[in-house]
Amino acid sequence: RYPPPTMFRAAFSRCYTTNSPPLVRSWKGSGRTRNAAVIRHPHRHHRHVSPTATTASATPARMDFLDENDFNSMIDAMKTYDEQRDTVIKRSRDVTKASKVAIYCLHRGELEKADAQITEAAAIADELWPIVEANATLRHGSYAAGLEEYAEAAVFAHFVKTGNLLPSAQLPRCDRDEYLGGVLDFTGELNRYCIAKATVRDVEAVTKCRDIVDALMGIFLRFDFRNGALRKKYDALKYTLKKMENTLYELSLTSAAAKRSREDAGMDADDEGVGG
Repeated sequence: RYPPPTMFRAAFSRCYTTNSPPLVRSWKGSGRTRNAAVIRHPHRHHRHVSPTATTASATPARMDFLDENDFNSMIDAMKTYDEQRDTVIKRSRDVTKASKVAIYCLHRGELEKADAQITEAAAIADELWPIVEANATLRHGSYAAGLEEYAEAAVFAHFVKTGNLLPSAQLPRCDRDEYLGGVLDFTGELNRYCIAKATVRDVEAVTKCRDIVDALMGIFLRFDFRNGALRKKYDALKYTLKKMENTLYELSLTSAAAKRSREDAGMDADDEGVGG
């Protein structure tokens, strides 16, 4: 026979409310007294660990079947790689930051400050180059993004000073994709520069910006970009060209309207002179 249910309820209640020892009950059945099994907490597991097992687990096993130093060298190499990766990521942010500040200064006409920021960005990139050269996988990511921003700032600065596009040979720190990405980003900054010139009605400068973007559009049409960052930048180039053409068109309309107004004003003056 099994113990009555009330016995288990009492046992469980006792286990949950007190820290008393396990409850032992007995009951009568078939004319004799039977002792019930010890009732313990259902979530308590008592495990006996022999001293021999404890001593064996504390003693390190011999590993004659493998070369532990081989794995230790791998661990050290991974630690070194992680430290170098963190350094590249943190310092590459400084390259990007200095380049962005340079672009901001160029829009404000502060060419000397822009040159100083571009020089600082180049110095940081050179500082990281030995690490990147030793670990080619560290170039992709933060370092490449920093160099792309540096290329954008350098190309923009060269255009502001000379009106020409900076060739890739003068940016030896940047590889092909970094230079192309910088040039495509430069067209976005050129659009902002174009709008600023349009506000002062500098038609010649606006025309120059439009001509450069139009020429770049014809060149980039010859590239076969796969889906990626360069493809997205290239897709934005056509919209940049359209904005510049609209800006130039609006300038021509306002110029024509102003010319007609001056002509009408001159005719009115002539009529007044004749009438007088």
